[in-house]
Amino acid sequence: MKKAIITTTALFLSGLTAGTFFYGTFCVLPTFYKVPYHIQISFRTVLMSYNKFTVMALVIAALISSLVYFWQVRNNKAARILSATAIFLLIIILLITRLGSVPINMEMKNWDTFNPPAVYKVKMQTWDLYNAIRTIAALLSFLCLLVTDLSGKKAKAD
Repeated sequence: MKKAIITTTALFLSGLTAGTFFYGTFCVLPTFYKVPYHIQISFRTVLMSYNKFTVMALVIAALISSLVYFWQVRNNKAARILSATAIFLLIIILLITRLGSVPINMEMKNWDTFNPPAVYKVKMQTWDLYNAIRTIAALLSFLCLLVTDLSGKKAKAD
């Protein structure tokens, strides 16, 4: 029962993290570029003020649950490698967020709402790149844990 709770929690939080980044990348982000700059920057700034706690807490929770899951599967080499990879990817997400995206978000808070700064396009391209990397990392992290769990269930069935 304890193992099932650990596995379910790790998969749920990792999947929720992947889903959050997926939705942001493929639904929210394209919308930003379909509206005028002043609407985009106003909405983006407000959205990031909510995301800064929620998304970071979610990624940290996914990381902690993945660490516990790693400990649970540590005796199986393949599971250990896959869950370690998932952990590594979650750490990458945290680092990119904290060192890349957050500084750009902080800059955006000071931009004139009606006159984009000269660096606007470059900053947005950089932010989009960071977001794409985080999205791919989140999806791969979830996939690593899912494959680990499914292969463990298949091995038990055989």
